[in-house]
Amino acid sequence: MHVSIRLMPVVALAAFSVISAHATEPEKTKLKITVGSQILNYMPLELGLKLGSFREERLDVTVENFQAGGSKALQALIGGSVDGAIGFYDHTIQMQAQGKQISCVFLLNDIPGVLLGVRSDLADKVKTGADLKGLRLGITAPGSSTDTMARYYIKKSGLGPRDVNIIAVGSGAPGMVALEAKNVDALVYFDPIATLLARTKSATALFDARTIEGSKQAFGGSYPTACLYLQQSFIDRNPETVQRLVNALLKTHRWINATPTEQLVDTIPPGYKTDNREVNIEIMNASKALFSPTGQMDIEAAKVPLAVLSDFDRRIAAAKIDLSKTFTNRFAERAAQQLK
Repeated sequence: MHVSIRLMPVVALAAFSVISAHATEPEKTKLKITVGSQILNYMPLELGLKLGSFREERLDVTVENFQAGGSKALQALIGGSVDGAIGFYDHTIQMQAQGKQISCVFLLNDIPGVLLGVRSDLADKVKTGADLKGLRLGITAPGSSTDTMARYYIKKSGLGPRDVNIIAVGSGAPGMVALEAKNVDALVYFDPIATLLARTKSATALFDARTIEGSKQAFGGSYPTACLYLQQSFIDRNPETVQRLVNALLKTHRWINATPTEQLVDTIPPGYKTDNREVNIEIMNASKALFSPTGQMDIEAAKVPLAVLSDFDRRIAAAKIDLSKTFTNRFAERAAQQLK
């Protein structure tokens, strides 16, 4: 059943928020932020727009959605066509290995929320990663984080890079269609697709990293994923603007974590949910733990994606990555003080 959006959540946010007195004006007020798809992990950005979190910080934010995977969003940031990107933390490590400095300023997800599943008609034959040999595995795009995670899991399962045929199928619904049409045999995917595939019994998960336990099973630890990352040069030139972006995201995350699931479901932007409210509630119950209450990175958690990437990418293994330059908590820490 489709439920129309009410204005009540915005009132709740206003009660929750504390509008801080800024000592200085933002260096830049009109901003373009890109995302690579509309997976649930990235939802807080557009929810923050809807709730007015960015407007309260006197920022005019436009979202550009590529729907082609995080690698395209990263390219837009490096190319200078956008100011920031919501994408996987992995990219900060990959770019440092290439001599480019981008930094995570707000962590959206403490855990990855990713699943790797096989078509249900193959589930009796494919029970572990090793059983993927000779099969077709769908990812969002080459160079995306789903590509990275898939290749790591394949190697961890004892297979070589040519043992599995990795195919780009796009993000979200196109991936589900490819799996159900038997154009691929397995898929790397996120909610809301995860819950939809489970309800129709179209896929059986080999791992489910929507929990810390699932993340440890797949990657050996809690794997931080989606974050707001910016070029270091932008951070250096626009510290007040960055602070306000982080303030807005922290307000939004606090609202997510304080709001009953049913009310949250009614407020989520349309691209991040289905037309079925019951399904949406099921999705949020499965994935609400995704959203960091603080936006801050734990250095021990940051070591997990570095280990994953170093395991199969020789350039990263040889690069002597300085993790302290891939993220900063100073904006999230200050936001926590301002929004008490």
